[in-house]
Parts: sequence; structure tokens; C-alpha cells
Amino acid sequence: MVATQASTAKHKGLKRRATVIYRRDGEILFVRKRRSKWNLPGGRVERGETPLQAAKREMAEETGLSFDRLAYVSQYRQDNVVHFLFEARRTSSKKPRPLNEIDDCRWISRKDMGKRNVREPIRDLLKRCASDL
Repeated sequence: MVATQASTAKHKGLKRRATVIYRRDGEILFVRKRRSKWNLPGGRVERGETPLQAAKREMAEETGLSFDRLAYVSQYRQDNVVHFLFEARRTSSKKPRPLNEIDDCRWISRKDMGKRNVREPIRDLLKRCASDL
């Protein structure tokens, strides 16, 4: 399936998630819900929505940032979740701010990820799909 096409196929038992890797000066933007571990921005792909539309919507809902373009990186399956990965590079000086269920936004470097409480599946995902970090 192409990430820009709406998905009508049902994936039994699989969750579909649009995930965004947003880079700035060697760091990646992470978000955190209250009393949760750090995660990449993103969320569920809604019915009738493309993964690209979901990625843009989730970034706006969680961080207040909007992007005209997100680059499709890959599709990655982990346990019962299919991640549609997109990448954004910093193009404006607008700062991310926590919105809705998000309690905090933070830029974290690769070397500091070990010091932060980043979800283990996200660490694995970044190792596999963003190895140039």
C-alpha cells in the first residue's frame, strides 16, 4: 500500500499508526503524555484517511506544527502495529508546543536517548529506519 492512498483494507488485529521523525540539528522531536515514556509524534490512521493525512493531522494536534511536505520513509511492522514512517526536517523557527493529550515536547539527541525514558519499540524503530542518527 502506498502511504498517500487511503486504506480501506482491514488488517485484523493490526493497528495502523502514522509516525513522524522530525529532525533539527542532529536531534529528534519527542512528545510525552502525562506519566508516560517519550514517543515520536503520531497516532492512529483514521478510517478513510491516508497515512500521510494522519501524520500531518497528528503533528498539528500534538505539537501545533504544520507541514506542507512530509517525506515517506517506510512502512515498518512491530508486534501488532504497522507504522507508516514519515520524516520532516526543520524548515521554520516555530517551536513545538504540547497540545491536547501531550504534556511535553522535547528535542532529544541520539546520545541522550539512553538518559531519557524513551519507549523501547521507538528506540528499535529508529535503529532500523533512521540509522543515520
